[in-house]
Amino acid sequence: MLYRWIIVLSFLGVLLSGYSLYAHYSPYPSTICNFSETFSCDAVNKSEYAELAGIPVALVGLGGYALLALLALGVLKGKTFHKDLCWFSLVGFLFSLYLTYLEAFVIHTWCPLCLLSQAVIFGILVLSLMGCKQEKKSHKYDETAGDSDPESGNNRCLES
Repeated sequence: MLYRWIIVLSFLGVLLSGYSLYAHYSPYPSTICNFSETFSCDAVNKSEYAELAGIPVALVGLGGYALLALLALGVLKGKTFHKDLCWFSLVGFLFSLYLTYLEAFVIHTWCPLCLLSQAVIFGILVLSLMGCKQEKKSHKYDETAGDSDPESGNNRCLES
């Protein structure tokens, strides 16, 4: 069940990043998240910090969320992507913290969609860490029960 929630949250992240990417390129002001000088998606999405090496940060987020969804789907299909999911969600969370630092201390403006994205990636990180912990317990149980074969990679894993 954890991995289904990761897919749902990843889809939400794709939507948030997709809208942010649209706002980044749009010549028109955003109609849903410009509230004041302090809370403005446009001020953040059109700042010099909205791109890394010419690539919009929102596009990086879009790709990152899609990757997390695919990894979670892979786990549901029986693949052993637990650790990959944990690492990529941690990297995404740390990157998001860096972007939040820029909003707070450099740009001095908060992007409401970016803050929602921060909450989404934090949720994915927590769920993926819970999944890794479950997988580790499950693997340890399987080894003691004799149900694991490390050579063939045949080991059971609880999904929820």
